[in-house]
Amino acid sequence: MSSDGRTLSTPVDWTSCEDEPNLEAHEAARTITLVLTRKRHSFDSANAACDDPRDGLVSTTLSKPVGDRDITDSVTHSTITPFDGSHLDRPRYLPHGYTLVNTVIAPGNRSAPPYVRAQKPAWTTTYQRNLDKGGQAGYVSISKTMGELPITAGTPVVINGHAARFQEHARGSRSVTWPDKGYTVTVEAGDPLMSQDEFLHIARQLNL
Repeated sequence: MSSDGRTLSTPVDWTSCEDEPNLEAHEAARTITLVLTRKRHSFDSANAACDDPRDGLVSTTLSKPVGDRDITDSVTHSTITPFDGSHLDRPRYLPHGYTLVNTVIAPGNRSAPPYVRAQKPAWTTTYQRNLDKGGQAGYVSISKTMGELPITAGTPVVINGHAARFQEHARGSRSVTWPDKGYTVTVEAGDPLMSQDEFLHIARQLNL
């Protein structure tokens, strides 16, 4: 949920045989019902190979802020508690060439279809480098989850006075996680040109 409470966004995955999914909000006095519509290309045959997965963010704008209205899933009828975008952390420092992108590279690995919402309100913001020079040459993702989750794996480090855990992952990515004012924050990066010191500097330069 955007900081003004009027835009709702979600990551989605779709195939090369589909249009980009469309997110709609049906508003009432006390509820907002979200509908995600998927549409297969009319020119694709029923047995066409759909082996080129896509992913990105889709959004819908409300007529007025969410306020105290309940948000529900049109299929499961379950209640959705959005992450309040006004609580997102933003980087004050990123290496040259990084830019905000309309995709999600979540901590640990890229989300795989079907996208599954976290059990608690959470959001991941992703930045990538050299998008116009042959794909993903590096990424930095910043994730924030409501609630201070237990953190036991990794090497102890300190991030702005908070006890944190640093981890090296397969394929060269690294992450650091720490609790902060009722949230759990994770910064992850996969960039062969980035040193550990520069990575930790990014984490220590976050700004709410």
